[in-house]
Amino acid sequence: MTNKLPSDTFCILPWMHLSTRPDGSMRVCCTANASSVGPTNDKKHGGQVGILKDDEGKPNNLNVSDFLSSWNSKYMKNVRKQMLAGEKPPSCLKCFKEEAAGHRSKRQWETEYWLNNGADLETLIKDTSPDGEVPPRLEYIDLRFGTKCQLACIMCSPHDSSGWIKDWKAVFPKVKNPELKEIMQWENKGSTNRSSYNWHKDNPTFWKQFYDQIPHMKQVYFAGGESLIIEEHYEILEEIIRQGHNDRIELRYNSNGVEWRDDLFELWSKFRKVRFHYSVDSIGAMNEYIRYPSKWKRTEEVFHILDKQTTDNVEVTAACAVQLLNIYYIPDFIQWKLEQGFNKINMWPFGAGGVNYHFVYWPGHLNVKVLPKWFKQKCREKYEAWYPWWEKNWEKGVPSWHKGKVEYQDWRDANYGIKRLEGMLSFMESEDWSQRLPQTQEFLKLNDAHRSNSFAETFPEMKDIFSDI
Repeated sequence: MTNKLPSDTFCILPWMHLSTRPDGSMRVCCTANASSVGPTNDKKHGGQVGILKDDEGKPNNLNVSDFLSSWNSKYMKNVRKQMLAGEKPPSCLKCFKEEAAGHRSKRQWETEYWLNNGADLETLIKDTSPDGEVPPRLEYIDLRFGTKCQLACIMCSPHDSSGWIKDWKAVFPKVKNPELKEIMQWENKGSTNRSSYNWHKDNPTFWKQFYDQIPHMKQVYFAGGESLIIEEHYEILEEIIRQGHNDRIELRYNSNGVEWRDDLFELWSKFRKVRFHYSVDSIGAMNEYIRYPSKWKRTEEVFHILDKQTTDNVEVTAACAVQLLNIYYIPDFIQWKLEQGFNKINMWPFGAGGVNYHFVYWPGHLNVKVLPKWFKQKCREKYEAWYPWWEKNWEKGVPSWHKGKVEYQDWRDANYGIKRLEGMLSFMESEDWSQRLPQTQEFLKLNDAHRSNSFAETFPEMKDIFSDI
């Protein structure tokens, strides 16, 4: 990093960023939600720990509050004070657990990215009052407008995808495991704690505050539901262009890429940069199983459209949600990707030519830590046997304009290549959550019956993970 941080627990995001949830709740960032990050449904650090609260301890939801008052709420001010004092805020548990296991966390890479891209750390700290208050100036916002989505990904739920509602109604009544039953609750169709998936509708206070902040904005991040089929996403792009700030604002997405409005690429071409994280978790039938009911033929087609038809300001990465179902197969995914001859998909330095990753925490029964010890060892052996292939073919992930400018050692030392995979394996091995395997088994069995899928046939190398139950 280019700047000395004020403490070992510092993260730049609470000084420049807020994250929304599809139900209108707000978070310090999208990782600041512990989602029961433990071997069981941990009550101490449950899924609400990262949600911003008002002074009464109730969720500070955009249905009943405005995001600028949340910006300097008691909750946010306390997070900043804790970080400056070298303490670990409970909302940030995920990052610290990942770092302890040898994995590079969002706290680390976001802080590095922004310090290397114009963030003035000295001014940010100088402008922080003793009680943690900072000026009402948002430079980066994460927007999730409701749950509208075409897919029902295996690790998702009706909390985040409308595509899951029909499946949830069919599967949930059949659940017998009490812990699984609790995890899969969808109380009052998601409208508890003053929340609503339509928080962004008929909310003039939010829109005025947001549009007033556009002159300060450096990055707007869209996630789901599925942002490319939500009309308000396009209205924001048009408003940024109307205000004349498009040439200095970066757009960022997590998207399934199934469909989009015809003028999307034209709109993108007007912005300083677009970073499109295409949500793909494996190849072929495995990706169809995980990102149900997507079709691999269309997934492949979109890869090539994004690679060939987007303008030079658009960067594209394959963004992989690492979970119990796909961690064994990630080397196969990377190898497939490298053999396609793409011009921009995760090309150096993004993912060091591989793919990008983040961990699935919720639902806990799909977390990689749930795998039995013998299968974790099987994963490690596969990765170590595959590394020589990537080392031999690393230049397949270097685009033509970088040929001859990147040395093997640069690639080998990169944070997002083999080092990233090793950190991922270390995280998997850091704790034993295998007591959740009965939940995993029942969850997959019920979903298979409803979706006419087969876990054992789709992931044959994994079919024995439940043998010791």
